[in-house]
Amino acid sequence: MRKMELKKQREEDLEAGLKLYKSGKYKDALEMFDSVLGAKPELKEEAVANYNIACCYSKLNEVEAGLSALEAAMEAGFEDYKTVRTDPDLSNLRESPAFKPLIDRFDEPFINENAVNALKSVFGLFGGKK
Repeated sequence: MRKMELKKQREEDLEAGLKLYKSGKYKDALEMFDSVLGAKPELKEEAVANYNIACCYSKLNEVEAGLSALEAAMEAGFEDYKTVRTDPDLSNLRESPAFKPLIDRFDEPFINENAVNALKSVFGLFGGKK
């Protein structure tokens, strides 16, 4: 019974956090998302709560805390890397030099730079001016 109550509370806190976030009350939203984390969430809930925490910190321009929350989200199983790379709410985090190495740890880069450089050198040998 207690487990069901905790799940219901986490869902309510997550929903309340999202409403606060959408109204621009990022610090209040953080409290709600933290409450989800404090209520023994399932991995998916943990991932979503941490992702939303990362968005809050990004909006508050607290980049290190945002990157830490984003890392926790991905460690908990958040795998929508396209969203991580394009979500406007994470723009402050993406500007950090620490963002690319973080996302690359979880998702392979779109194009492996070493492979591109190798191809350039091969084509440079065969396709260069004479």
